[in-house]
Amino acid sequence: MTGTVNSWPALSFLEGLRPGPDESVELALLASYSADLGSIGAALLALAGKDNDAGCGSPSDFADAVERLRGRVRIVIQRGRLAKMRGTPRIAAVLDQFVREVDFDEVNHSWHPKAALVRTRNISGEIGWRLWIGSRNLTESINLDIGLLLISCARGGAPVLGADALACALAERAELNGLHPAALAATIAKVAWRSPTGVRVKQIRWSAGTENQSIAISLKNTDELVVVSPFIDKNFLARLSPRGAKPERRVLLTTMREIERIGPSLAVFDDLLTLDAPDFPIGDPELDPDTATAADVDPTNEEEEIGRGLHAKLLFIRSGRKRTLWLGSANATMRAWTGGNAEVTAELLVTEPIEYGLKVLLGSARLVEAPSTESSPDASTLEEEALEQARAQVAARWAAELNTDNEGIRLVHRSDLHPGGPHPDASEIALEVGALNGELVAWPVQQVTVHLGHFDLSERSEFVRLRVSRGEKGLSWLQRAPADPAFGQDRDRAAFVHRLGTRGFLLWLASLLADDNPRDEGDWPMDVPQNREGMATNQDLSSSLPTLEEMLAAWARAPEKFREIERMVSRYLPAVREQTKHEDQQTAAMLRLFDDLWSKLRIGLDITKTQA
Repeated sequence: MTGTVNSWPALSFLEGLRPGPDESVELALLASYSADLGSIGAALLALAGKDNDAGCGSPSDFADAVERLRGRVRIVIQRGRLAKMRGTPRIAAVLDQFVREVDFDEVNHSWHPKAALVRTRNISGEIGWRLWIGSRNLTESINLDIGLLLISCARGGAPVLGADALACALAERAELNGLHPAALAATIAKVAWRSPTGVRVKQIRWSAGTENQSIAISLKNTDELVVVSPFIDKNFLARLSPRGAKPERRVLLTTMREIERIGPSLAVFDDLLTLDAPDFPIGDPELDPDTATAADVDPTNEEEEIGRGLHAKLLFIRSGRKRTLWLGSANATMRAWTGGNAEVTAELLVTEPIEYGLKVLLGSARLVEAPSTESSPDASTLEEEALEQARAQVAARWAAELNTDNEGIRLVHRSDLHPGGPHPDASEIALEVGALNGELVAWPVQQVTVHLGHFDLSERSEFVRLRVSRGEKGLSWLQRAPADPAFGQDRDRAAFVHRLGTRGFLLWLASLLADDNPRDEGDWPMDVPQNREGMATNQDLSSSLPTLEEMLAAWARAPEKFREIERMVSRYLPAVREQTKHEDQQTAAMLRLFDDLWSKLRIGLDITKTQA
């Protein structure tokens, strides 16, 4: 080997989702083990082509993304693994419509795939596809992850075995109206995919997590075996070193915690390597909200941060000149590779430069010796495990919905298997529940109805907060509870107008008419409602109003787009009028002026009235 050894190219996950400049997203199905609302919002902004280099966007960009992608996007995660942010922005309430949870009992198995399937259409009407498979969860945690991005092409590509099974599974879990899993699978089976340079996809391996599978990896005549995984078990590693088929060289890269837990059996590896443990979302942000870091409160930081925590999962085998790489969501465990979990893995035939990239990763790790004994968990670890078990039990037993009436919002639990509630087995572990933007309240055992409080339409969400605790230690997360009646699009518009304020809404409208970016509004997660009553402002409110010239120019430039804007205004105006009641008189006068101008314009242009 001569010359410079290159590491694998770095590609942002959001960059893989983002459509081209002349494309729009028609369908996107994302799968992840865990997620947080900030990352879900960033994914929507990317899919709508509205994000900036830092994966952020303004409140009006966020509103535009939700309007564009409603009914087109689903994010499927393991129930109980939606992380609670330190400061949840109120506007995040609208993200509930994009999330679906899989109710696997994590004592037995987990929904663990990491994948994205995206359909785009360009201005010529041509359909394109993107398929991403990897190890990255949809969270803000920054770790060393790995992924494979395939892009459809008219020439030079080839169908990929197993891509249709993955597409079918994602569509079944997505529950999108009009999306038929079998039809989508048949379409994906015919798509020709272009692979990265040096990579040929042999197959995509999908495990539904509901049936046993064999470990389909042959080690016959293997010269080198490399295992990279943040979590391992010795039974799986033993399967990779069977008698009579021992690889000449074996390398394991994992975390020090796993090495100490497994102990002396790891001495069979020629090189035992370690990197930092992966970073995960904060387990209990309720406990110390004052510990937020600068990154938590400054989402506009545009520096691309490269993590050191190991979260990539891959197997590499070299047999002579043949090099095979498996990458995806599966850790080096029996549950991941024998059908216990829902997982997705790509089997690749790779070239020597791809192997060199792997060696760069291994070269960044620390070489250690196998411990002489297996470590035992300390008291703190046992307490964490007890709370994790309680979380899994609550998530698996969940059968709650939200009811709204004149008395406010009530959480109602209905289950024949667990009629007394979803409480954990350990009676000394307390369970609390609350609305997304409300306070936590105790949930006593055998009480199936919990009153969560009164909330304006703009603050309502199917996401509810949950917390299990024992003593001073706790664990917090979010879960969906379907609302009856559903909150609907009126909730979304009320939330956007509440965040934007009347002036912000008019600035957004002006930017749409001018086909330009709106003036600086800040980033969407920053919970700073605009133009509240009594707030002083030195800005000339009249400058927010779209002018008659801008309206007529927009009509002349693109009449069909103008009609779309008119329909949007008709839908939003009721919420804007309601919002103006909470703002100052000058703002109310400004809205009346706009309302009058807009009505005259619609009459003059003979635009049929669109019902809100």
